[in-house]
Amino acid sequence: MTDSAGGMPDGRVGMPGGAEPSALLRDGLARLGVPDPGRVHSLLEKYLDELERWNPRFGLVKASDRLELVVKHVLDSLSAWRTVREAIPQGGTVLDVGSGAGLPGIPLAAAMPDVSFTLLERMARRATFLRTCGVLLGLPLLRVVQSDLSEAGGDFDVVTFRAVAPLDRFLSDLARSRVRWRTIAAYKGREDRAREEIAAVRQAAGPGLHLAIALLRPPFLQEERCLVIASREEVS
Repeated sequence: MTDSAGGMPDGRVGMPGGAEPSALLRDGLARLGVPDPGRVHSLLEKYLDELERWNPRFGLVKASDRLELVVKHVLDSLSAWRTVREAIPQGGTVLDVGSGAGLPGIPLAAAMPDVSFTLLERMARRATFLRTCGVLLGLPLLRVVQSDLSEAGGDFDVVTFRAVAPLDRFLSDLARSRVRWRTIAAYKGREDRAREEIAAVRQAAGPGLHLAIALLRPPFLQEERCLVIASREEVS
């Protein structure tokens, strides 16, 4: 999703002068320890090509050039892959809410080909973009659902979202849906602001909800990033 809401600040990009986006992506994948990096790099290059083709017309994501797309969006999305992977059992499922430009869903799906990803997007043109990417990248376990969260349903091991809403509002919207979940992985910016969101949730949260923060370190991005993790023992 874009940088507009949910506490994702504009990030400053720091990298060697004259860096080339493809090489930077390859380096970033290596730094993050993404499995089978050659395959993932090839898929994400195709994704970036398509994103650059659609973005000027449809405004899918804020970025001035491909370098910014790589660092602020793709590598930022992948910076949480280990934490998300650990929360998913074999043959598990992920729901990416408000997927928009496919962030973080498509980079995560590229890195986890054995996991079923559902990208939830309410806008038709963005859903069309996501379906196009799924076909072009050959991701058979990725599907796109055009719907508001309030009308969505299904059982998911992990629910992800990036720049959609503050955590308390997101949990409220999720509670009104028919989605059943075990873990939420919410991409956030500064840790202090994330802790403020957690404090607001804890005032209204019922028993059994565990909230934690995992610090993220996206390569070449000189801004704080963190992941708020909400978990519970059983799907309700």
